[in-house]
Amino acid sequence: MHAIIRETKTFNTLLLFIIVVLSSICSNVYATSEAPDVKEKIWNWYFKGQIIEKALFKSEKTGVTYPYHVYLPASYANSTDKIYPVIYVLDGQSNFRGFAYSLERDKRDVIVIAIEQGGPEYSNRRMIDYSLPGATLYLDFFRQEFIPLIESNYRIDATNRSFQGTSISGVVTTALLFLDDHKIPLFKNYIAYDPSYCHEPNLMQELVGKRLQIDKRIEANLYITTALPLGNHFCVMNFIQSLEKYAIPSLSIYHSWYIVSHNGILGASNDDTLDLIYGKPSL
Repeated sequence: MHAIIRETKTFNTLLLFIIVVLSSICSNVYATSEAPDVKEKIWNWYFKGQIIEKALFKSEKTGVTYPYHVYLPASYANSTDKIYPVIYVLDGQSNFRGFAYSLERDKRDVIVIAIEQGGPEYSNRRMIDYSLPGATLYLDFFRQEFIPLIESNYRIDATNRSFQGTSISGVVTTALLFLDDHKIPLFKNYIAYDPSYCHEPNLMQELVGKRLQIDKRIEANLYITTALPLGNHFCVMNFIQSLEKYAIPSLSIYHSWYIVSHNGILGASNDDTLDLIYGKPSL
């Protein structure tokens, strides 16, 4: 079944003006909710689960070294026969702790693998890997090198993988939806937080068209959130409306938008998105 699910909010012109003025304040509120205000030295101490930070992997595909981080839920060490859902998170240098904290707080048995942008600090590698057309080579690295490495070391449920990106990395997340194997896809869920769909929109539309020529059915869930007014909301709406015209069988698209700036979208989105994917936590 094809589904477009939106969470809508209403406001009048005066409220919109107030939102614009206060958006940076809203952003700061959400940003500080991503993780507790703890010092670096006691970050690992906060968790009952295991935190593995700053492992390194050099890709033969891209020639770039990527740091990555791992969160294993508290039950992992003792449940040796259990396999776990996983979220692969891009922009791990910024987003790892937000996801790890949300999952730990709600006692969700989900693994997080958060990979950082590659290359030297202040390099432009992020824009190469996360945007089209360079994203196609990055996805080859991800599918052929990185996932096999990770899943040979951790007990991961290959039928319950999620792939998450924010801003420009939300573009590569969405690109993989249309580049993935149409018979045996790697991922069940694709998660894009305020994705920068205004960047090379024609290339994305070409990608969608080529994929649908191969097979009009896509068995997947696409979770999109957007920031309004200072975010990518309107570019994202144009993209969603273009997908609606195809009425792609079995592709479920969930869209929610939040009154935050672009930088506040992860903190605003995480709880609602994780509830949609895994159900509300039992407290």
